[in-house]
Amino acid sequence: MENELYNKFNEEINRYRDSLLFYAKKCDWDTFKENAGRLFDYCESFEMSVIEKKVFRITKIIVAVLFFMVILIVKMNPDIYPEFASINESMTVIAIATSCFEVFFLYNHRMYIKGKLSCYKKRRERFIMNIQRDFEEITISIAA
Repeated sequence: MENELYNKFNEEINRYRDSLLFYAKKCDWDTFKENAGRLFDYCESFEMSVIEKKVFRITKIIVAVLFFMVILIVKMNPDIYPEFASINESMTVIAIATSCFEVFFLYNHRMYIKGKLSCYKKRRERFIMNIQRDFEEITISIAA
């Protein structure tokens, strides 16, 4: 499934590259910039979808582990089995630590996304400028 997604992504990038090369050869830099902006947007959306998929996969695993730990903590009655009291306490501490890690993980992800979105326009303009410079050099070397 993921290989199909990555193959589709590579095909789209090749289409954008061919389109950019075509407009660079024609020296139609306004259309080139529009297509380069679309390429940047496409790459950003793909990157975000991959990151979100990985984050939520990890989150589901951690929540499932926490769920089972809470069930075990509730089911173990230290009054009936006194030898399980220390295990129950350590599982409680582990569950609290895992919950704290999950909160930190989600907060860190949120701050990462917020940071990426705050400088989105500047990164997009820099990407367009850099790719235009690269394609100008390609067209000069082809013409020579």
